[in-house]
Amino acid sequence: MRTSAPGTHRQRLVAATVLVALCALLLPVAAALGASPAPTTGSPVSLAETPPPTTITCVLSRPAVVYGGVVTVSGVVEPIAAGQEVAIAFDGADVATVLTDTAGAYSADITPRRSGDVTARVVADGTLSGLQPVVVRPSLTISRGTPIPFLSLRFVLKVQPSAYAGIVTARVVHRGKLVAAVRARVRDGRVVLLAPLRGIGRFDVTFALPAANGLGARRIEKRVDAKWRALSVGSSGLAVKGLLTALNRLRILVPGIGTRFTSQCKDAVMAFQKAYRLPRTYAVGYDDWRKLDGAVPVKPRYSAPVTHLEVDKTRQILMVVKSGRVYGLIAVSTGATGNTPEGAFRIQQKHPYTTSGYGGILFRTMGFVGDFAIHGYDPVPPYPASHGCVREPMWAAPWVYDRSFVGERLYVYH
Repeated sequence: MRTSAPGTHRQRLVAATVLVALCALLLPVAAALGASPAPTTGSPVSLAETPPPTTITCVLSRPAVVYGGVVTVSGVVEPIAAGQEVAIAFDGADVATVLTDTAGAYSADITPRRSGDVTARVVADGTLSGLQPVVVRPSLTISRGTPIPFLSLRFVLKVQPSAYAGIVTARVVHRGKLVAAVRARVRDGRVVLLAPLRGIGRFDVTFALPAANGLGARRIEKRVDAKWRALSVGSSGLAVKGLLTALNRLRILVPGIGTRFTSQCKDAVMAFQKAYRLPRTYAVGYDDWRKLDGAVPVKPRYSAPVTHLEVDKTRQILMVVKSGRVYGLIAVSTGATGNTPEGAFRIQQKHPYTTSGYGGILFRTMGFVGDFAIHGYDPVPPYPASHGCVREPMWAAPWVYDRSFVGERLYVYH
């Protein structure tokens, strides 16, 4: 009879004991996991899949809109399914709801009344999209009058919403240069601006509305054309007023700023044509308008004393100088033979009326040397025509007389 070796029997006993212990440890774990007994066929074990998270996108048709305009909000909900309810919110408050289509897409129109943030939300589980800012700019309607050279053009701006109360700025650009900037506050949805048109032809006016009252900033540009017209004695209308306004800005003495081209206006035009070396026609054409566009006041030849008179025989003009600048300029006529004396003089005497050795009455006479004087006379032609005195237009003589004094310096030159 054969017997096993003692060592071999002991090894088998140990192995059996370990196997029993392992089974005892694994059975509770399998029970906790809900494991079923291992299949006898040897097929693999499968675990249940976790569903993907819900997401929603939000896109705006445009990031900025004018007050009253519509913004389309759209996006896609995933996982894709038809009929999912989506809420559109503006600054946290729901403003629209919509259902997704078969592709999981949604779309809704909103009309924001101020600037703010738009979001979309899946109603079922509260999933939110990212914030999408939208800027609402004020609505603006602009009306105006007829552009006239050298007059202010009236613009009426109507703004919506009426709660907007920003300060509107109008910048006027002419020939590439800023010529004016005017400002006014919007009140009850309306503002009036007077934009100076200091020239002829094209002007670009830019209206700027700053951000205010929950609305974004806005800019609008308008182009206007101030057309010139030929003027002469007998003309009337706003173009005459624009002409006289321009002459007055250049310190040319005008009889007033009205709408009728009188004989006195003719003298003012002659003073301008003489001072700026234009053809002496008494009428206003394109060359005159173009010269007015951009012209600056004439500078006196002498700076001292700061108050004095100057007579330029070459240009046939007289300048009243105050504070070192031309205060008023008129057309004159000096001696026909060039005999009006030149140099530095003083006003020696003043008389409301005097007589002339050549006959006639001299009006508002101011003598400066010998028998030579400055006085009113009719006519005052575009060229030297007197016996030697300095002739002034009758209507202009009192203005010069009242602003001059005995002892005042007078320069006469050519």
